[in-house]
Amino acid sequence: MNPGFSVHPNNFSSLMLFSLSLSNYALMYWANIFLARHLTIGAFGDYSVAISIVTLLSTLATLGLEKYALRLVSLYIERENWPRLRGFWLFSLRTIILFSILLMGLLSLGLGAFLPLHKTDYHAVTIVYSGFLPVIALCLFLVEVITVYGVRILAFALYRFFLPAVFLLLITGLHNFQFELTAVSAVLCFGIAWCLTLILMIITARMASPRALRQAEANSKGRRWWLINSLPLLISSVMMTVLTSAGIIILEVLHPSQAVVGTYAVAMKTSALISLIGTSTNRYYLPMLVVLLERKDQRGIKALLDKRMRLIAGFIAVFLSIIGVWGQEILDLFGSDFSQGYQALFITATGAAFSTLFSDSPYYLQFMGRNRVVVSLMSLAAISMIGLSYMLGSYYGATGVALAYAMPTMLLFVSLKWLANRHMRNLFGK
Repeated sequence: MNPGFSVHPNNFSSLMLFSLSLSNYALMYWANIFLARHLTIGAFGDYSVAISIVTLLSTLATLGLEKYALRLVSLYIERENWPRLRGFWLFSLRTIILFSILLMGLLSLGLGAFLPLHKTDYHAVTIVYSGFLPVIALCLFLVEVITVYGVRILAFALYRFFLPAVFLLLITGLHNFQFELTAVSAVLCFGIAWCLTLILMIITARMASPRALRQAEANSKGRRWWLINSLPLLISSVMMTVLTSAGIIILEVLHPSQAVVGTYAVAMKTSALISLIGTSTNRYYLPMLVVLLERKDQRGIKALLDKRMRLIAGFIAVFLSIIGVWGQEILDLFGSDFSQGYQALFITATGAAFSTLFSDSPYYLQFMGRNRVVVSLMSLAAISMIGLSYMLGSYYGATGVALAYAMPTMLLFVSLKWLANRHMRNLFGK
């Protein structure tokens, strides 16, 4: 087993991961406030739509291999199967790059066909940012692998601190040196930040990988099974991204007012804090869960999940209290155009809190082979969200789409948690 990896969480690592998540949120939130105040409302809407579209594509581009790495890399290290691990590593990198390039081409063709039907301005911004898709997808894969290698704090420092810090420095520097700040220049700055992060991640992955892995000859037999097993995780990730990102795209289609799009974008960016903390803790706890499941350590699994639940519940209580008391003041930071979004903010925050609290459940079920039920429920929730967004968004704008996001999300994760608990009771006979 890699000496940097442990199945026992410690308070220092948990605190460091929380601090990095909080700094990521603060930096990105500051960057979005800066952009909202220095771009026109239309340009900020175009920027938000471009980010949402490429976020969805980057989830597709990894083909689920980054989430599968949390399980497979942990198991290969536990079993010291270095040839298979090296084969998976090389196969994943090549596949992600090639599929990212394919998605870039499909996006260009798709926007070219969509543009004559709808008078839209965000296509140029989206195409520019999509040029960084291979870089973004590789970063998403590498952060998971580096985490499993046991240097999770360094991985998170690059992903959660370095990336947003460079982005913020670039956009503020652009403004301070009197260059024009536009939606296109903003996504270019973000893309450059991703490129610098990728360089450091490649160096980190090389240094953190076990020496036996670097000396092993790659064994890539069974590549088809790697893809087959990663696809359920891909579908789940895509459906989750649809839940969180599709609302902005739908509002762009439904409403000519960019203020409506911007208001919902700000509400989701604000609610992202608690989701970010959930994602960070999952990266920390899930590799441990995989190894404990491999060892059939019932007591260790229960202790691990209970500790995670207490940690997340505390964060959620503080987060919702802040939103409830100071939500309006938070929105005012973005400017007067966004001040009417309190209802949308509180609704999205509640939905995000539910998904964060139970976000370990879909991974547990999928690691235990319950892919069909997880994919079915997530797909149903995503389809429901899209349908409700078109119905409620037409009449109630940002608040309607916020409801369309929150209701299916809450129902989905409560259901997944119940199924996970039932499966665990059956597994251990209690």
